[in-house]
Amino acid sequence: MERRARKLKRKCPKELPACSLCLRLDKRCEYPPRVRDSNGGDIRESSTSSRSPITNGEIEIDRHNLQSSGGSQSEELVESPRAANSAHRNIDTFPAIFFLDSEVCTKPLSSDCNPPMTPVALLDNLPPETRGVYVQYFSTIQKWLPILSKKRVRRSMAEFGLAADSPSHLLFLCMNLVSEPLSPGVPARANKTYSRTLEALFKVENSCLPCIQILQSVILLSVYEIGHAIYPAAYLHVGHASRLCVMIGLHDRKNAAQLFKDTNTWTAREEERRAWWAVLCLDRISNQGINGLPFAAPEPSPGELLPCSETTWNEGGVGFNEPIFASSFSNNTTLGSFANVCQAAHVLGRVLRHRDEIHDASLALDFRIAEAKQLHGILASLCSHLREVSRDSLSLDSSVYVALALCFSARLILCDLYACNEKYSTDHGRSSEEAEMQREAMGSIMETVGYVWQLTRQMLDSIEQAGERELDSINPLLCHCLYAAAEESEWFIFEQEESNAGTWLRDFVQLLRVIGRRWQVADVYLAQISKWPGYNKVVM
Repeated sequence: MERRARKLKRKCPKELPACSLCLRLDKRCEYPPRVRDSNGGDIRESSTSSRSPITNGEIEIDRHNLQSSGGSQSEELVESPRAANSAHRNIDTFPAIFFLDSEVCTKPLSSDCNPPMTPVALLDNLPPETRGVYVQYFSTIQKWLPILSKKRVRRSMAEFGLAADSPSHLLFLCMNLVSEPLSPGVPARANKTYSRTLEALFKVENSCLPCIQILQSVILLSVYEIGHAIYPAAYLHVGHASRLCVMIGLHDRKNAAQLFKDTNTWTAREEERRAWWAVLCLDRISNQGINGLPFAAPEPSPGELLPCSETTWNEGGVGFNEPIFASSFSNNTTLGSFANVCQAAHVLGRVLRHRDEIHDASLALDFRIAEAKQLHGILASLCSHLREVSRDSLSLDSSVYVALALCFSARLILCDLYACNEKYSTDHGRSSEEAEMQREAMGSIMETVGYVWQLTRQMLDSIEQAGERELDSINPLLCHCLYAAAEESEWFIFEQEESNAGTWLRDFVQLLRVIGRRWQVADVYLAQISKWPGYNKVVM
């Protein structure tokens, strides 16, 4: 409210439906009537004679566009919060000056298309169909990809419903898409829910302003496509989500231009943080099996915080966030399992970058070997910590399994670069530093595959005890690690006949088959494994 702002010697930002100053003071926000003078100009009560068109980065909305075409020019603008909110969601109101000159346009939009206006709704207040999707999603996908706030999703669904072509409806479709198992024999690409979701995404992005719900929807859509090997769509949608994050400024809160206003609650800020980390994780996961492609998601900024523990997050409380850059991995840490996934994905990204730069002539050999040893030490420490954590987690849906899988994949990728004695860095042969790294790599490969087998046995035993009900909670992000370990096992079958490689390979295949009953990406890996001579030697 302008009168209150003048009293506090502050400039009112004139936001709708309520200005941020009144929201912070928990006061009712009212604007004085707007009338026309004889020259057709605007006059406000106690207004000044001159005013800057853009101040403090706030874009003044053209409020005349919100009036009906048949209204009087001197008519007072009185709108309900929902009406004003709908106007703000129209993509036609996006401030183009944000891209053209971001220094004069900072934080012009709200991150939430549906700001809360009532207390958190009870689950029983949701319609039966909506409640069913809510329960299915939060009892399965949320456990290993905890990016949504239960209370915010519940409140949004109960308060605003699921209006067609709205961000809330799009998020609901994506929650249903990723949590609903496919019918037997139905290709994931031909799934009708998938087609409807793609159509809804196109409509929403072309009619609504960017918001956190759209970003979350693209993340869940990418998970569905990764889980069912729908390429290149999965790769492109991960890049899409990354572009949204960068446009919003989630990758660097301090230095990048910010599209969204600062959130009013810790939960909303944590939801944004989790969305950003989910995009980074999916981006690194998408690059495990393909060489030379640049990352879509940039590296985390030095001051970036990790997500809080899942216990606090799922209970709707306020948690504690650890920094991503720490000196060591301690068993006494308060990190949650999703924060462990983010750590592992970050280190995986460093390994993938090292892999793709290995033939870069501008990098000195000493630097490259030193970096490889550093990464090897970090992975050994992280692996040890995660294995200790996983001993206390027997649930198949725990995201700590994803963290372990990413850590193991990173170790195998790094060691494969140096394990072969016929890969020379120069025309004059392998250096002594590389020879030392080769010895370490050979031992680490055998050790890592053994760790993957122990994890596999732990999961297979849990599945045998829990039965079919656990299949809905199993996640597809383990598949590449299993495939990489199976590939090493096949090599061991020919090189070390007395090893346990045959048993390891059979168990890896068995777990992939179990995952394949829920996620079709496992079938793609299994089809490739069936062509290996070593596998055929074991199964015969």
